[in-house]
Amino acid sequence: MNWIKSNPFVSGLVGITVLLCGIMYVLASRWGSQYEEAKISFDEAFQGVTSAESIPLYPVADLRDGKSKALTDYREAIANVTKLFNKYRPEDMENIAPQAFTDRLLTANDEVTEAFGETVLPENFFLGFESYKAVLAKSEATAVLLQQMDGIKTALLGLAKSGPSALIKVFREPVVEEEGRVFQPAPNDIARYYSYEVTFKGSEKSVRNFLTSLGVTDSHYFIIRTLQIVNERDTPPQVSDAKFETSEAKEATAAPVDPFDFFEPENIENSTEEEPSAPADETVPEISNSEATAPAVDTSRILAQVLGCEEVIVFVRFDMAILLPSQKLPNP
Repeated sequence: MNWIKSNPFVSGLVGITVLLCGIMYVLASRWGSQYEEAKISFDEAFQGVTSAESIPLYPVADLRDGKSKALTDYREAIANVTKLFNKYRPEDMENIAPQAFTDRLLTANDEVTEAFGETVLPENFFLGFESYKAVLAKSEATAVLLQQMDGIKTALLGLAKSGPSALIKVFREPVVEEEGRVFQPAPNDIARYYSYEVTFKGSEKSVRNFLTSLGVTDSHYFIIRTLQIVNERDTPPQVSDAKFETSEAKEATAAPVDPFDFFEPENIENSTEEEPSAPADETVPEISNSEATAPAVDTSRILAQVLGCEEVIVFVRFDMAILLPSQKLPNP
């Protein structure tokens, strides 16, 4: 005790050191137990992972092979469909000189005009490219304009073959290249569409033939967007519109009558014989005025000869699809 009193600093330092050592021992004991628990948990997890690596992966081999075969068949089907539409996916066209494009446009216009023959064409008809009659096209837009020109030329040649009476209007929707911009497809776009509008007048048969020509064309993929058909007449047909063969024509086609038929002996003998009179107890029936009148004219049969003879005015808006380059399917 005297030493502690005489050496207070050293005794205090020794006491603090002993206290710290006790605290450190307690903490080390606790941390050691936590380490042991963590190590045991790690060893169990490691053993579970090691054992799981030796087990075959899910699914089983049969299901995995079936899924792989289904994916292979799907890719082959997509490839076959892509090949069918490759003819509507033209190769990249190169731009040509503006004057060369104008020359080809004039040639196409002359060919279409000659194909229409006697069909009435609109004033200043130029395949929808009327703006290029006096102005040359931009050189960077000539490749796209050639595609547009080829599409409307094919469609109009099909219309000319169907035989309309009049071509009223042809409209071509401008493309962005004509304004100096570049076409940028959306991420999910599969084709670029060139739009046209055609208005013509003709018979029902000409309409059917033209719409059929758009669908059976192998060189271009046309899609009809809008179709409007209006009869040229605002009023229904009348009986007076029917055209029949005149009586003079019927008399001309009738069999000739022999003018000397009454001189034949058989006719003379028959004329001298007296006709037997009716028995006295029988009365001759009288014909009423209603029975003597002619039957009523069936106007429905007359109108049936008139209906369908009118021409129709047709408006068609259709697109020509230019398929974009095909994209590769992602890996499974």
